[in-house]
Amino acid sequence: MQIWTRRPQERDGTYQFSGTFIVTQEVANRLSPQEILTIYLQVQALVKELGGLDYLQVFENESGDKLYFMDQCDPDMMADESYMEEYNYCTLLFSHEY
Repeated sequence: MQIWTRRPQERDGTYQFSGTFIVTQEVANRLSPQEILTIYLQVQALVKELGGLDYLQVFENESGDKLYFMDQCDPDMMADESYMEEYNYCTLLFSHEY
């Protein structure tokens, strides 16, 4: 199991990471379910603590591999009349997959 360290976010935000949680096939193949869950729960705890985050959270391991955890919708987007529930998802992917 690798240790993934969250990098400081570059800006504040209101994203809640509350939508459907998606992981890419490469993340599912290379990370254990425990590693994926740990990253997800860490972000959820930060959302609760800070009231929201930047849409992009970056994690890095000791080998220099980077993961991006990206949210698609902030509360303002979800309040818009054109909002559809299927737009609300967050994705965990390797930086080279972006």
